[in-house]
Order: sequence, then C-alpha cells, then structure tokens
Amino acid sequence: MGLLYIAQRALTRLRPSMRYDPTWIRSYDSLTPRDIEQIRNRIERFAHQPIFTVILSLRHSSFPTFGATVRSIEMQLYPHWELCIIGQSSAELKAFTPSDPRIAILSYNIDGGQQIGTALAQASGDFVVFLEQEDVLASHALYMMAEEINTWPDARLIYVDEDKINNRSRRSHPHFKTDWNPDLFLSQDYLGDSAAFHRDLVIAVGGVRSQFGRSQYYDLALRVVEHIKPEAIRHIPFILNHQALGDSDFVERSDEAIATERRALREHLERTGIRGTIEASRSGRNHRLRRHLPGRSPRVSIIIPTRDHLELLKGTVESIRDTTNYSNYEIVIVDNQSVDSATLLYLASVADQPQIRVLRYDDTFNYSAINNFAARRCTATILALLNNDVLVINNDWLTEMVSLAVRPEVGAVGAMLYYPDDLIQHAGIIVGFGGVAANCYRGLQRGSAGYFSRAELIQNYSAVTAACLVTRAEIFAEVGGFEETELKVAFNDVDYCLRLRERGYLITWTPYAELYHLESASRGDDLSHEKRVRFRREQQYFAKRWKDLLLNDPYYNVNLSLDRDPFALARAPRSHRPWLTE
Repeated sequence: MGLLYIAQRALTRLRPSMRYDPTWIRSYDSLTPRDIEQIRNRIERFAHQPIFTVILSLRHSSFPTFGATVRSIEMQLYPHWELCIIGQSSAELKAFTPSDPRIAILSYNIDGGQQIGTALAQASGDFVVFLEQEDVLASHALYMMAEEINTWPDARLIYVDEDKINNRSRRSHPHFKTDWNPDLFLSQDYLGDSAAFHRDLVIAVGGVRSQFGRSQYYDLALRVVEHIKPEAIRHIPFILNHQALGDSDFVERSDEAIATERRALREHLERTGIRGTIEASRSGRNHRLRRHLPGRSPRVSIIIPTRDHLELLKGTVESIRDTTNYSNYEIVIVDNQSVDSATLLYLASVADQPQIRVLRYDDTFNYSAINNFAARRCTATILALLNNDVLVINNDWLTEMVSLAVRPEVGAVGAMLYYPDDLIQHAGIIVGFGGVAANCYRGLQRGSAGYFSRAELIQNYSAVTAACLVTRAEIFAEVGGFEETELKVAFNDVDYCLRLRERGYLITWTPYAELYHLESASRGDDLSHEKRVRFRREQQYFAKRWKDLLLNDPYYNVNLSLDRDPFALARAPRSHRPWLTE
C-alpha cells in the first residue's frame, strides 16, 4: 500500500554498461567541423569571457600521459586559459619546452601545496581547474565551463562527467553524474578530477593542503561547499574529462587515498558541527557518515494501514517489536474496514498493549487519505509510514532513518527494501523512468554496489517509496500530507517527495535501513483489469503535474536511459548542445 505503483516488468536485473557503444560516441559525443565552427562563433558572443587557470600537478614527468594532458589543453576551443605545470624538479621536466606562451612551469623542490599556492598567487584566472597528469580534457571542456558561467553568473564550483581511456583510445567506465548531491558527496568524491573552482574562493578557504595527498582536491571541495549555496555548484552533464589509464581498464584507489578522504571528512564534520562518525561503507571503498541522534530521541509514530491479511500484519508488527533497538516509538495500526474475524480479534488484543494504538478508518480504500487521517491523530515529532507487508532486518533501521530525518534540510528519508529472495525492490526512485517514475536497482542482488557504488551509499534522490518512509510531522502538515483527491493509490509518495523538494527540502535514501517487502501482497496486482482506469487517471495527473521533471531528474543524468535498465546508456542524450543555433 502507498508504494510507487508502476508496471516495471522490464526492470529486472541491472547491468550497468561500462563500455560505450562506439556508434553512441560518434553520434553524441564527437564534434563535427560544423560544431567547432558554431562553438567558436558562440565564444565570440559571450558577454563574459572568464579566464581559466589550469594547474597540472605532476607526480612524475612520464610520457605519454603527461604529454597527452598538455596537448589537450593546447587544443582547447576556448582560448582564454593559462596552464601552470607544477612538479618536483627533474631532468624530464627541465627538458620540456612549452610551445605556447600561455604555459608556465613551476619546478621546485618544495612542498606541492606551496607550489599550488605560488601558482594561485601568480595566476590571472577567474576560475582554477586542477588536473592530474592522467587527465585529458575534451577540446570543448573549457568552453562548456565558460558557457555555464555565462548562464549562471553566480557559479562558484563546476564539475563535469568523465570516463576512462586506455592507450588504444578505447573509452570505458563513463561516469554520468548526478547534479549536486550533498549526501552522496559525503559518501564518495563523485566530483572527481577537472572541477573548476572560483579562484578567489580557493584562496579564501586556505588553498590546497598537500598533506591530503591524492585527496587534496576532495578536501578543498569540502571546504569550498561550506561557504557557498547549493545553487552555486553547477554540473555539466557532458563527458569532458578522460582519465588515461595506459594498458589498464580501471585503477583502484589506494588504501592511503581512502584513509585521507576519511580524514578530510572528519575535519569537515568538526568545522560544520555535524555530530557523527565517519566509517567505511560496506565495500570498504567508500564512506558512511553515521549521524548521531539528538540528546533526547524524538518520539516516532509508525503508521501502518491495513485491511485483513492478518499474517502479514502480525509479521510486520512483530518484526518491529522484536528487532528495533530504537525505543521511543508507538505503532499506529489504521484498520480500513477489516472483516476477517481473526484480524478483528487480533486488533482488539493489541489495542491495549504498550506502544500500540488502533485507529478505525471506515471509508473506501484511499492510501493517501488513510495516512493523512492517522497523521492528524499523532502527536509524535516523527512519522514513519510503513506498509503492512514489510519485515525489519537490521535492529538500527529506525535509528538510522530518524538520525537523517531530524536534519532541518531533509524532508523525507527512504530505506533499502528487498524482495524475500534478497533481490533489491527499492533503493530510491528515478522520476521520468518509464514515462512516470520507477525504483532504482530493482532486481539487483542484495549486496551489489550498483552504478559507481551508488547502491551502497547514503545519497539524495528526487523521491523514495512510502512503503518505508520517515518524515517530520511538522513537514507532513506543512505540505498538507499526501494528495488524497487526485492520487488515492498510486504515485502519492513520489508526489509528496517532489512537493517537499519544491520547498527546498532534500530527500535522502539510506542503504543502512533494510527491510523485506512483499510489495503490496495485501492488495494484489495493482494493474488488475478493474483498476486500470484509476491507475491511468492517476498516472496522467502525475505526469501533467510534474512534466518539467520527467526528462531531467537532477539526481539521475540526461545521458542515462529512461526506458531500459536504470543507469544504462540512453539511446540518445536528453541534453541540449548550447552551441547549436535554432
């Protein structure tokens, strides 16, 4: 009940594509002579032509990766750049003679951070782009950044999509990123290489700290985002950086790099006053921020609508009571016209038990109205909306969800849900998938990392399912609860989340609250014949209400599919090439 109802028959097992179809690259990620001409014409018409200072840090002056990086800067279509190459003094670096007066070399036997500081002090750029020697920029990379700055003058941090390329020019592992996703950024450095930072802001926060080694730019980004609004962080959904890998197809981060990332995160918590601990994600390759609860754990009302199906209801209630280690809660069972004698007897028997209340909703089934009815009769600070066909797996599921829901900026929190056979049923929702919305990672094996590890990381999505959703009672009341007139059964949870996002709240999903879900076993197939008319009507209302989001979910990517497997390559990108004229 209340789950996102949609025919997802095609969404079986997720197999994210790590290699491109070569025709896709030729069709959608290659510039024609006409494209190049139009880009140059557009650059001439820019109202603002920012200067980019590109700082290339060398750990060793090896070719061809170093040479390829330099050549990629020299071939930029956008002309207003300067390149500063920094590294330890070496014979190879001394022998390198720049062919372009915009290229300078700082080759000192001093700390790398000091070298970057010297480069920043001498730079004339408005923005600084930090590169490692494996990074090869697409020829229109700086142009696209300048385009973004002209479109969004308040931009202060710009990042791009990227992939890998080996010495046979074979591209793989395209990382099509989410727009700014603050919870994901505290779980992994998804910004990656080649981000552009406003130079004055870099200097203001203390510059680059070389003691963080290969994680020094993650540390810098953490300090920068502490001082700017989310709107100042811009994502360009184009592959504009290729990381050269030699003969390899992938390079795993070192244990040292992972450790320094966690150190940078811990310092971020100290600076921002976030109470919590930084731990390893389940794979050990990423991070988990385990947030602390307030000093006094808030009261939680767990609302469970039901009608008959006693065994399902009992299983849900008993799993909560037997497993949950969060103590300050009540279970509010909302009986919607049960007629089974055993169910009625059970409801009468539990109504007098501690931590359980039974409410009667004596009207036709309307999931939205039932939850709104119950919420108005709860005095708890936190509402936990739960289906009557779920089973709790981990004892700290509610602790985890409440610790996220109490944050002022968060509107709702979702959980990881599995089918009984341990395949994923829900790990966040993609708006626009299948024409309306769909669950992430449906059918993926439990424990799988997913696309760039996103199935194992706390992050933000546009929506989560109300099969297990935690939200603050004041926020639920603020937006008027669920839409009970137009969305009586389907899409009410997604609509609720999107209305929260309209008001500036984040929707957070966590893999550390795990439950089994029989997915509407108590209601049967939502697409049965007699319900199709109602389903189509609600689907049409949702699609009309949220039409502007259906092709561009900010927590997905316009290069990823909306009609095949989630996180598979789209048949064609939904992005606009800004240099194309009407």
